[in-house]
Amino acid sequence: MKRVVSYTHYFSDINLLLKENLHQYSVIFINGYDNGNPMKVSYDILEKLWDFIDYGGILYGELINCEDFPSSRLFGFKQDFTVTNRRLEKLVISHDTQYCKKGQLLEWQGAFLTGFTFDTERLLDIDHFKETHQTSDEGQYPGIVVKKHGKGKTIFSTFSFLGNEQNWTLRPNWLWNAVVKWLQMEYHLPLQSIQPIIQKREKSDTKQTIDNGMDWFLKSGILPKEDGSLGVYENIHSIRSDVSKDRRPDCHSHTALLFYLYGEYAKDPEWTERSHRLLNYLFKAGYQDTDPNSATYGFWKWFQSPKSKPEQIFTDDNSWVALVLLYLYRKTGQTIYKERGLLTAYALLNTQNKKGLRPECIREQELIKKGPAYFQNSTIASMNPHFEAIAHVAFIQAYYVTKDEKFLETAFKGTLTMLDNKSDLKFMYSKTAGYSRFLLSLADMYAVTKSDTILEGLYEVLDYLTENQHKQGGIEESDNPDPERYGTEDTGVFRMNGEGIADQLYTNNFLLMNVWEAWKATGDTKIKKIHEKLAHFLSNIQITSQRKEFDGAWMRSYHLDSEEYFGNNGDTGWGAYVIESGWTNAIILSGLILKELDQSLLD
Repeated sequence: MKRVVSYTHYFSDINLLLKENLHQYSVIFINGYDNGNPMKVSYDILEKLWDFIDYGGILYGELINCEDFPSSRLFGFKQDFTVTNRRLEKLVISHDTQYCKKGQLLEWQGAFLTGFTFDTERLLDIDHFKETHQTSDEGQYPGIVVKKHGKGKTIFSTFSFLGNEQNWTLRPNWLWNAVVKWLQMEYHLPLQSIQPIIQKREKSDTKQTIDNGMDWFLKSGILPKEDGSLGVYENIHSIRSDVSKDRRPDCHSHTALLFYLYGEYAKDPEWTERSHRLLNYLFKAGYQDTDPNSATYGFWKWFQSPKSKPEQIFTDDNSWVALVLLYLYRKTGQTIYKERGLLTAYALLNTQNKKGLRPECIREQELIKKGPAYFQNSTIASMNPHFEAIAHVAFIQAYYVTKDEKFLETAFKGTLTMLDNKSDLKFMYSKTAGYSRFLLSLADMYAVTKSDTILEGLYEVLDYLTENQHKQGGIEESDNPDPERYGTEDTGVFRMNGEGIADQLYTNNFLLMNVWEAWKATGDTKIKKIHEKLAHFLSNIQITSQRKEFDGAWMRSYHLDSEEYFGNNGDTGWGAYVIESGWTNAIILSGLILKELDQSLLD
């Protein structure tokens, strides 16, 4: 608590209070949380504390064991169970004040005690709220309660608040500081403002933004070995804030693309070598099925799996690997990139249907039992640009390498099918996210075909995105297809339109590169200005932090109006505060570097 409490004396052992004259103090703070257990306070200490309060003292207690009568009656809280750890729960402000409003929602991370109150005023409550900013529902469990005794009072927190060692998890920072002000002014607690660990960098030029981002790859722990020979980990976890040591081929391909581009940009061959080592790690570790007699020949495992063959074949993940390998072959002439990339491109092509579309995921057993012909003749398609569009871009790269017209014909047909059936398009997290992905296939398809129909679709997609472009330059999330999916593995970081959330995992990150491709394809200066505004926004919100895991990175969810990282953290896999190696950092930096090099993915 020492970071946030203005104190005169500090005791590491509560029993030392037995020898103290407590009446020399106006406020006593007790952090009861010790190695996962709430503190059991002795009767002798409770007796002294009770006397201190009766004579006008203020006692703040946090995560103290309140199973017995003396403790529970002192704090006005009786616990039902031992410590619980937050999963998807949030805090709600219980009534209106001049500092904050009833129903406003806050997040924290850590422990809490469930129980019930008596003879208390409840300031904050805890429950499983789905809303992002505000709710009309009451909280089921008490969070902070106040009980009067004689001339004094007790204030009890059932959750890790002032003693929270991860104070960056107290979100949003601006609202927590309003709560601190409330406790200062109305309950006379000598508290300090909670200083943010995660701040936006602001006023960075592009070179500085790129250099900061590359430093993150070297210093954050995201690379198991600095030279790239052991691959790259997936992310800094949204809730735990530590490195998630999963390895995925798509994250490797994004990062390999970045490392190659940065090597060219900085004229540093060591980064080019890092790019090659990342991909070579995938080849040697057996992520791709290279058995010609296998049903999944050419496809990639979704993650580092003990299974010898790919089990879930996601369209976007496989397409990203093919796209990057074939692009890098065209840049470097490395034949292994061509061989491996074309294995995947033809595997995708052989399971594409007659309309140029495909399911979002094909399972190994489906391919074994049904064979590729089933998917070629099927009408099943995801109709989701998140999956479909990236396959079409991979096919364009394959066409450039092979001149096999089937790749271009399939990509063109699939893109037209989606444009002709826009009312049937499906979106995972938001329409803004889906359209930001769709833009890449439209841009590259127009660059190759110069089709007026494709160009018309490109502008329609851009018009929708710019309608949602905030004055800061970021695209605000809009049109959530399933707001009730809170608490599932894949969901958005907003629920309803107008919540002011910008997503850097699925929208603004990819859009930076994709709108650049649209500018290169069309030469339209209006499109270039959209890119400039978006690039300025992303440079401004790059994180500066004392923590190496955060410094130089971008988290998924940024709140545009309060200008801090905050969003609806209901995605249990890739929540609001995740920092992705490939999907976020690598793609954003690649979009910036392509502009600095004045290059397109099709050059």
